[in-house]
Amino acid sequence: MFFVFLFVVFEPEILNREVTVAEIKYYNSFSEHLKERFGFKVYKIPVSIGATCPTRTNVGKGCTYCDNKGSASPIIQENQPLSEQIKHGMDWAERKYKAHGFIVYFQPFTNTFIPLNYLDESINTALRMERVVGIAIGTRPDCVPDEILELLESYANQTYLWVEYGLQSAHYRTLKAIKRGHTLAEFLNAVLRTKKRDGILISTHIIIGLPGETRDDIIETARVISVLPLDGIKIHLLHILKGSELEIDYREGRFNVLTSEEYASLVVDFIERLPQNVLIQRITGEAEKERLVAPLWCLEKQKVIARINEEFERRRTHQGKKLKCGLSLSEIERRISEGITSKLG
Repeated sequence: MFFVFLFVVFEPEILNREVTVAEIKYYNSFSEHLKERFGFKVYKIPVSIGATCPTRTNVGKGCTYCDNKGSASPIIQENQPLSEQIKHGMDWAERKYKAHGFIVYFQPFTNTFIPLNYLDESINTALRMERVVGIAIGTRPDCVPDEILELLESYANQTYLWVEYGLQSAHYRTLKAIKRGHTLAEFLNAVLRTKKRDGILISTHIIIGLPGETRDDIIETARVISVLPLDGIKIHLLHILKGSELEIDYREGRFNVLTSEEYASLVVDFIERLPQNVLIQRITGEAEKERLVAPLWCLEKQKVIARINEEFERRRTHQGKKLKCGLSLSEIERRISEGITSKLG
């Protein structure tokens, strides 16, 4: 079966030696990685290149948790030319974070679901800007045909380049419920095809707190991710945003959001099961107060991060402490019965 083969192939690459908490300081921080790589403070500038999503153009309103801004950062000036967005982002990050170099992050919606020449032009525009040291492209695993990967590979040979694939959950029932429009099989396919390309770094996004998911479900997503050749991960808290489909379900009492204590515990559960080489690019996030329905505690981002660090300390644990390669036979059989591997034969 595909899953058995996959886990055997990548298991030797991710085995970890025993380390102490003091050696790795809870987890492999992306910000520290950037300082080591570039020698100065680097910040990601979110921008919009006017992309949309296949689930919006072909099916309906997109993922159930998404609003009409595509979960975009509030600093994005989407009606401005790309060069002006980048300048605005640079000024903002320089003032707030004292950044000296910048990664231009094509953030909202699916940024490879656009004409190839327009993506090429957008990347070129970003790289011509002074002090831009890299590119990050947010997209979906079902929107990266070979010609897109060929283009990104050409730029990865020139600059520091990340492709960020939204997965959100490894569970078929969850992906179907949140109307993602793709399966785990397509995610695996995209990651493996991308990894064959020279120089492209791969990150994935997951959401903790999706309706119907248990702690065991979330841990299983971590275990699936742990055996893939990923370079980074962003862990998001489920936000209930105004105008999203989930807002209706939440207001009608069909599910509850996590408490900050529950979320911190689940983040640590997740990171404990990731290889130590995977860069942790995000452990929480906040939404604009005007767009957020719940949970309101996420507005105090630094307190959430502090609570997560306190949980690491309380457990005396760290990234990779509970890494376990592969899935059990029963887990594999269940995945097959769910039809997740159908598209891979």
